[in-house]
Order: sequence, then structure tokens, then C-alpha cells
Amino acid sequence: MIPLRQAMLRELRLNSGRFGTALALCVLCLVLAATITDALVAVLPIWAALAWYRYGRADTAARAELRASLGLSRADRVRGRVALIGLETLLLLLTAALAPFAVTATGRAISVNPGPTFTVQGPPGLPQAALVGVGLAMSALVLVITAIVVGGDCLTHRPARSMAVLSIVVYLGAGMLCSVLVGVPLMAFELGEASLGSYLLVGAGEMVLLAAALLVLRRRVRRWIRALDSGAAARALAAA
Repeated sequence: MIPLRQAMLRELRLNSGRFGTALALCVLCLVLAATITDALVAVLPIWAALAWYRYGRADTAARAELRASLGLSRADRVRGRVALIGLETLLLLLTAALAPFAVTATGRAISVNPGPTFTVQGPPGLPQAALVGVGLAMSALVLVITAIVVGGDCLTHRPARSMAVLSIVVYLGAGMLCSVLVGVPLMAFELGEASLGSYLLVGAGEMVLLAAALLVLRRRVRRWIRALDSGAAARALAAA
């Protein structure tokens, strides 16, 4: 296998249009947040949830031949695709985190806070950076869960259009699940006027859940690679 960075760059070469669209969306979101409204921030995590479908739809037969000409094996394709989607997702989430600061810098009120399905205000005196950090980690956790559920179907074969709907459904379902696991304790602390330390303790628990979800995703990636290799071996045996 080639190095991960090289696999990602080759995958980026094949999907420059899709990645460029995400970058343009990030720039547009920040410009609008600084000048007109931050409402476009709500679109960013949904666009990230659709990343597995968007990149998977490009896996045509012609694209497979082009990938082979670049020397990308099946394992390299999966590794490069996962790394590229991870980079795009990180850029989208960082844009969502920077938008509130762009709004407050111009003296306007924030209308959308980072977070997939709920909004928290935090206890009095909570720095805006801490509130944004909690929302950012929450969105990342939901997106990792979405990747665990739909990523394999979008990598091992070209996804149908219905996968776009399924991705949104899984994203919203994961958001509701995380709202129960994380949002309910946070709101309880808000209503009980708990200390800042208690609030940040829940945020630390959120980071632990995110780390666990990333470990599960790493295992799934290895399973997806094995599934592609075994499928190729079975087709070669049938052809023989």
C-alpha cells in the first residue's frame, strides 16, 4: 500500500470538483456570516453527512479505470477516500465553529449555534469558545456515527440515490441519540445553574464518546477493505 497522504492526494485529484465545492461553501458561509446572516451554518453538517454519498456516486466504471491508471489499489482507494472525507468534514466543522465569531465581530446576534439537533446556552459566564467547542464536538460525534452506518455501503459499491435520504435519516437519528446522551445532562446543568466545572465535565465525556466512535470507525474501515478484497477474489475465481 502507498502512504496515506499520497492515497488522499490521488483521491483528491479524482474528486477535486466535489472537494472544491465544499471549500466554496465554507468561504460563502463565512462571508455571509460576517456580512448578512449565519443561517447557512445549519447547512454545513448536513453537507458533511452527505459526503459519503456524494463521493460514492462518482465511482463509475470509467473512474475505476482512471484510478487503476494512477496505481490506486482497492485498499488505497478506501484509505484515501476516508482521509479525504475526514479532511472535508473537518473544514466544514471548523467553518461552523468560526462563523459565530465572525458574527459577533460585526456586532450582530448569533442565530445558529454549532450542534446537530439542539442548542445549548450554557451557564452564566461560560466563554463563547467553550460553548462553540461543545457544539463542535457534538456535531463531530454525530457525523462519525453517520459514517459508521452509511460509509461502508457508499465505499464498497456505487450508492443509489436513496442513500442520500438514508444518510440524512441516519444523521438526524444520531443527532437525537446524542441529544439524549449529551444534551439532556447539559440542559439539566443549565436549569440547575450548575458550576462551569460541571458543564465542562459533560463536555469531556462528550470527547470520550467521540474518541470511542473514531475507534469503531477505524475498525469498520479495515472491514470495508477486507470486503472489497474478498469480493474481488470471488469474482476472479468465478471468471477462472
